[in-house]
Amino acid sequence: MDPICHTLVGAALAQTGLGRRTTFGTAALLIGVNLPDVDGLAMFIDSDMALLLRRGWTHGIPALLILPILSNGLLMMWYRLQAGYYNRPPPRPIVLLSLSFLAVVTHSSLDWLNNYGVRWLMPINGQWSYGDSVFIADPWLWLMLGGVVFLFHSHSLGSKLGWAVITILLSQMFLRVVTDLVFAKLLWFAIIILFLLLRRNTFGSEVVAARRLALVALVVAFSYTVCMISIGRYARSEVVSALSEKGIRAQKIMVAALPVTPFHRNVVVATNRHYLYGTAQLLPKFHLTLEPRKIERLNNSPVILAATASPSVKGFMNWARFPFAEVEDTDNGYTVYLLDARYQRAPTSGFGSASVFLTRTEVQAFESGQRSDQTQ
Repeated sequence: MDPICHTLVGAALAQTGLGRRTTFGTAALLIGVNLPDVDGLAMFIDSDMALLLRRGWTHGIPALLILPILSNGLLMMWYRLQAGYYNRPPPRPIVLLSLSFLAVVTHSSLDWLNNYGVRWLMPINGQWSYGDSVFIADPWLWLMLGGVVFLFHSHSLGSKLGWAVITILLSQMFLRVVTDLVFAKLLWFAIIILFLLLRRNTFGSEVVAARRLALVALVVAFSYTVCMISIGRYARSEVVSALSEKGIRAQKIMVAALPVTPFHRNVVVATNRHYLYGTAQLLPKFHLTLEPRKIERLNNSPVILAATASPSVKGFMNWARFPFAEVEDTDNGYTVYLLDARYQRAPTSGFGSASVFLTRTEVQAFESGQRSDQTQ
């Protein structure tokens, strides 16, 4: 999920009273819900390296055991360095470790929900697992969790201005994504107005009420994600049945959530030679619509094989769930655009893509090397 959602989960957990269980309890929760994304720092070194490390080394089960210990150690060290400035008892290591573990687990669990996936057993096993149930940025989770945190943490003028800026930015993002769902727009702003009215009446601003509201919000958010998982499983089973009726033999299927609406799903189907795109409508009754266009999967041409074997796209090829390629033949050689059908359908330099330039000499050398390997 997006960093906003992770942070709101941590803030809501702290607001239930967990943050007060020990010194630095809130810090442990807020750091823990974001700590696995430390692998994103690799983007500043190399984008392909970032894909090679992404959602594995810091998101898998081994990391879930190591990161809380790391977070706990850093917080304990910080307390000792700043002990003279704190008029509070020292943190309780076991409680602090438990909070860190809870926070880190929620992060990887939420990340598994979308079609980006998680590698649970890294670095032992690099296999990806995909929840395909919740869109990577879910505005309803923002509202559920952000609303109760806003009611309790909006006392000063500065905090009110901060919440106003966040609300405006998120609303702009929401409206940019939602173009024709009038009901969703009305519901979004109705919920925002409701929270503003509650805040005006100081509802949820007292500690006891804030804790109860945070607990309710987390229960509702958990129930919502369980429902989304159930809807996703139902949609996938219906897609499999519909493809079978159409005589399409699918090797891999993605039935992923779309933003805002839980009753429409984005479908990618991998046959033995092609990728098919479609949408699944769940209400008022299930209906699968497949686009006429087909995209050819990676073939065994020397150009594509040489491109996919390039060290510069090792991370991309490990990350791509539905890889395909577009080859641009030029006077100097070949530009091979590698793309993932989850996110891209045409050559681009954006997210879900990579490119490799190969000279004709490099392709010939690669082809010769393959022949040598086959004869040995």
